[in-house]
Amino acid sequence: MAETAHDRAVRLEGLFPRVLRTLFRPNGEDPLVDLPIGQMRMMRLLEAKSWTPSSLGEELGLSVSAVTQMANRLDSTGMLAREEDPADRRVKHLMLTPLGKEKMRARRERRVRLLESVLVHMKEERQDEFIKMLEELLDASAIASKSEDHTSFVDSEMEQFLPISPPYFKEN
Repeated sequence: MAETAHDRAVRLEGLFPRVLRTLFRPNGEDPLVDLPIGQMRMMRLLEAKSWTPSSLGEELGLSVSAVTQMANRLDSTGMLAREEDPADRRVKHLMLTPLGKEKMRARRERRVRLLESVLVHMKEERQDEFIKMLEELLDASAIASKSEDHTSFVDSEMEQFLPISPPYFKEN
């Protein structure tokens, strides 16, 4: 009997977490190993640009008060700063500090090295195919999350493992 889309989805759902845990297993070399997932997601977005708490909350699916609490924690570690909007002093912009940017850079470099050590064991054409397929999966996930009443598993549950870089973020 031929495998259905549901059967493949079941396989993929079981496979993705195992692969990503293997590739990006947290350890002492990760400069942000102790950071909760929510704060990590916030830092990834702030790495690309500054955000207001309300726009960041909308992007993360969180209330402004939840964003403020996470921002306060990151601020206390020296990785996040707030800046007044010159046009409206009531509006604050959140951004990474140089320390926050450095931690994100170090984390990304570590993850790239890990991926490189795996990719060298695959043929170059298979590497390219794999990357294209992941990009296609990400695109399909974005389409599915807009057309159905659910949050994309790539955007939520799996995001903590994916080495998402700023080009994949939505522009506001």
